[in-house]
Amino acid sequence: MTKKLSLLLIASMMVSSCSVTKNWKSEYPSNNFLKASFDEFTGTEKLKFPKQTNALVYLSSSINTSKGKVVLASNNKILSTSNKINHQKISLSQSQVLKISGENAQGSFALSYPTLIEKKIQVNYHQNIELLGLCYTLLNLSDFNDIPDDQTFEMHGEKIKIKDLYAITTKIGNEFKPFLASKNLAIIKTFFDKDFYLHNSNFLLQLDNFPNATLKEDNPFLSHYSSKAEAEKLVNAFNAFAVEINFQDFLKRYSPYYKKMIQEVEQNIPKESFIVEMEHLYSKNVQNYRLYPSLTIPFGQGFATGNANTIGNIFASFNKPKEVNQVSNLQLGYDNSTSLRDICVHEFGHSFVNPAIDKVDESLLKDKEALFEPIKDNMSQQGYNQWKICLYEHFNRANEVIIARLIGDNNKAEKTLQENVKNKSFIYLPQIVEKLEYWYNNEFLNKTYEQKVSDIIAELK
Repeated sequence: MTKKLSLLLIASMMVSSCSVTKNWKSEYPSNNFLKASFDEFTGTEKLKFPKQTNALVYLSSSINTSKGKVVLASNNKILSTSNKINHQKISLSQSQVLKISGENAQGSFALSYPTLIEKKIQVNYHQNIELLGLCYTLLNLSDFNDIPDDQTFEMHGEKIKIKDLYAITTKIGNEFKPFLASKNLAIIKTFFDKDFYLHNSNFLLQLDNFPNATLKEDNPFLSHYSSKAEAEKLVNAFNAFAVEINFQDFLKRYSPYYKKMIQEVEQNIPKESFIVEMEHLYSKNVQNYRLYPSLTIPFGQGFATGNANTIGNIFASFNKPKEVNQVSNLQLGYDNSTSLRDICVHEFGHSFVNPAIDKVDESLLKDKEALFEPIKDNMSQQGYNQWKICLYEHFNRANEVIIARLIGDNNKAEKTLQENVKNKSFIYLPQIVEKLEYWYNNEFLNKTYEQKVSDIIAELK
């Protein structure tokens, strides 16, 4: 009996068939996913993928036969099917034909074949965040100016004056000293007194640039405020303060600084290949990845941002700025590849990991909460003072280890694992990494990441 695979046609993908089958049963759990079982399969099925710039097919396959054989090939190149589940990236720099060939085969196969775009990390400052940071700086300017000259600490093996870390902060802040008594700034302060100032970031990113921002009903972060009137009060204060201090003139005068800041970041961000691995690992596609470096946010501060289509991060400098006055030789302290890698892989990772933890049954989390006690003090010292937050961090660090291995950086993977276990008390990390890697190589086509996370927490010991 001849039977054609009746696959759902999507994304200009074409399916052709010339096969003999017996007792063929197929199902399509989702787009780009096929499962089939058969008593006999002889012939070839084809999936055709058109050429697409900066894109690839991430094929995950599982083949089980009790007799005969099934072979996978892409553009006539045989693909490995030796493991229980095999993962292979197929570039779409040219069109591809995936062939599924059977020879007197009895058994089953499962294929997942999403097309993933190779995303670029977008790096740019945002005017509203710059005004937000400037307001915070001005409200705390006396603290920054009063840091003692002899107050030091060791950083990267070098003894550094703490005051030097805030050189760009005080340089900018002191230019606006005449506005410290501004009524508009005083209104903004009332919001900062209620909540950490960077918690306003997502809301501000949805607005037009100050001083022309207006509040729209569909702002997804409006609920952060007690009422629409309260949110409008903040927007109006920022608009008025931007005019009062001639904020656009500041941005123009500091354009060489912003250009240099962005250059330092762009030259030190990791290769974007980790994004493809994360999107495949979690079966989640995000449209935009954005970094918002800031001149006005003080050294060492940062905040994760995002919405349904975007994952982002706002951050200040990581290193001591070595030159903030001579425009032709600026060295602003954003050129730290290690810190930028941490932001990209770690902070972006939270947007994938945390929602999975949030879906775990609360009764299960409660049942396992005793596991927090042995590490509670050390976790609290790092700011992770709740069991659920501790789980966020454990699973996100497991993400760092696994992603490093997937992009071929085994040294980084092992270093991350050992450092977090030995120096940061993430004692459950080895269990989590082992079980997630087992899932990826054995259960990926049958169990979601969210399901596996719940299983792992239930089995933690």
